[in-house]
Amino acid sequence: MPKPRNQKERLSCIPQAVLEAKAKKETEKEKRKLEKDLENDNGGAGVYSASLKKHYILANDEWKEDIMPEIFDGHNVYDFIDPNILQRLEELEREEGLRQEEEDNDDVDMDGQELKLEEQEALAAIRKKKSLLIQQHRIKKSTAESRPTVPRKLDKDKKFTSERMGRQLSSLGLDPTLAINRVRSQSRGHKRERSLDRGDAMDLDIGQPNKKLRVRSTSWSRSRSRSPSEVVPGEAFKDSAQKVKALKIAKKSVKKRNKDA
Repeated sequence: MPKPRNQKERLSCIPQAVLEAKAKKETEKEKRKLEKDLENDNGGAGVYSASLKKHYILANDEWKEDIMPEIFDGHNVYDFIDPNILQRLEELEREEGLRQEEEDNDDVDMDGQELKLEEQEALAAIRKKKSLLIQQHRIKKSTAESRPTVPRKLDKDKKFTSERMGRQLSSLGLDPTLAINRVRSQSRGHKRERSLDRGDAMDLDIGQPNKKLRVRSTSWSRSRSRSPSEVVPGEAFKDSAQKVKALKIAKKSVKKRNKDA
C-alpha cells in the first residue's frame, strides 16, 4: 500500500464497460450447461449421446446436423436412390409370380406318360441306378467311422477286378484289351519286386544279375537286423559297451526334462 500523502479518499475506479462485460460473463456462465448437465437431463450415462457436430464452424448453424454424403467412384450415392423403391420391388415380385405360373402351366409332364416305350425304360433304369447309388452312399456314410479298411486282395465282392473293368469298357463301346494288359503287367512287376526284396542273397546272385538290386536288397536286410548296440562306422564309439553306456546316459538325462514338461 502506498503511503498517504494527504487526507483525500481515493476509491477504486473501474470503467463501466468493464463492469458490464463482467456481469454479462457471469450471467452466461450461470446459464451455460455443460455436457454433464445435458447428460443428466437426457437420461443419464448410456442413454445420452453427445453431438460432435455442434461445435462445427460453418456459415450457417443449420448445416451442422446435415447428413454427410457418401461418395463412391466419384458419385454421390444418394443421387442413385429411387424414392419409390418399395413400390418397384412389389411390381417386380408380382411380375415374377405371373411368369412362374405361366412356366408351371407350360411345364412338360416327365412322369413317363408322354414318353415312348424305349424312353420309359431308359428313365426307369436311370432312376433305379440313382436310388442304388444313394443307398450305397448312405450305408458307407453311416458306417464310415466303425468300418475297417479292407485291402483289395480280401475284397469278397470283387468290385476292383480287371474283368469288371473290361465289361464296363465294353458296355461303353471301347476295347478293354490294352487296359487289361497294362494292369496285369503292372501287377506282375510289383510282385516281382517284392519277391526280389525278400529273396536271399544267394538267390539274387543266381537269378538276378543286376548289381544295384543286389546291393539294395542286402543293405535293406542288414539295416533291419542291426541291433541298437551295434557300432556303425562314423559314430565315434570304441565298442558296443561304450555305445550302450552312452545311450543309458542320454536316456537318463532327458528323463527329468520329460517329466517336467
